[in-house]
Amino acid sequence: MEFSDTFIRRNILHVASALLREIGSQDVQFSNVAQRAGVDIAVVEQNFDSRSQLIAEAQMANYFAMVEPMHLSLSRVERSLVDQDESEFWAAVKQNMSMAWSSGQTGDKWGIVNLLLDIRRDPFALRHFAELLDIQFSRWVDVIEGAKQQGWVIPSLDAKAFIAVFWSASIGQVITSDTSYLDPSPEDVQDLFLKVVRGEFQSASS
Repeated sequence: MEFSDTFIRRNILHVASALLREIGSQDVQFSNVAQRAGVDIAVVEQNFDSRSQLIAEAQMANYFAMVEPMHLSLSRVERSLVDQDESEFWAAVKQNMSMAWSSGQTGDKWGIVNLLLDIRRDPFALRHFAELLDIQFSRWVDVIEGAKQQGWVIPSLDAKAFIAVFWSASIGQVITSDTSYLDPSPEDVQDLFLKVVRGEFQSASS
């Protein structure tokens, strides 16, 4: 049976993604990827211009597999907004916040940082990754703006700035979680997120 070039390339990426999860990017080479994929090393070289390109694309696959549950949760947020169901909206937002923050508190906390660095080493992969992130972040901005229209979120909230700060912090928590002084739980973060977007701090000070 002959396989298409697309199938072979996808299989190589699948194998590389698995190896990255098992042994990390420092030890992933064309040779061990080719061996596990059951192809000649020349086939890997034909499909990927460099080792950094292979690793970057494989890490992109790992990233989006890791965040898929959060994407599904975001779809739940969007549906609740369309349905104008406020209680479901906040329940879905809390679910998403919990997953986003929990991801940095289990297993290899530095794995996500290393993954992002691996992607940044290949310019083409980085551009494609940034385009996909733009789609994801624009969905969140649209959610915040839609919730403003429903009166669920304070009108003065800068959606882009808030999303940028919060999601940057979800990655940056790998640093603070190494301390005992600054290590908030997912529940603490949920509470902060909701109080900010609802304007509860503003109400309390007025």
